[in-house]
Amino acid sequence: MALIKCPECGIEVSDRAESCPKCAYPTAGGGTTQAHGGKTQTIEQTSKRYKLQQLLSTFLIIGSVIVMIVGFSGESSGAGAFGMLGLIAGLIWFIGVRFISWWHHG
Repeated sequence: MALIKCPECGIEVSDRAESCPKCAYPTAGGGTTQAHGGKTQTIEQTSKRYKLQQLLSTFLIIGSVIVMIVGFSGESSGAGAFGMLGLIAGLIWFIGVRFISWWHHG
């Protein structure tokens, strides 16, 4: 077992360590080689499909709130009731998509 200097903080670290114990900088230890020249790579696990659904459900919620405000401030409450229905549907959709993206994340 040899000691090498951490390129980030300069302390001596075992050549078998996967990261520096002081600054957590990844090293080439543990019998693995590092690609990308020592840089860590973040892998995004949440699908774009779920992100699109979150965005669309957010637009539905915002649009429904606007329809509710306009509908309840006017003479007819039909548009306000339609906005309330859209708000409930948007919230259920948003919470469902957040749960599914959490479930598939790990």
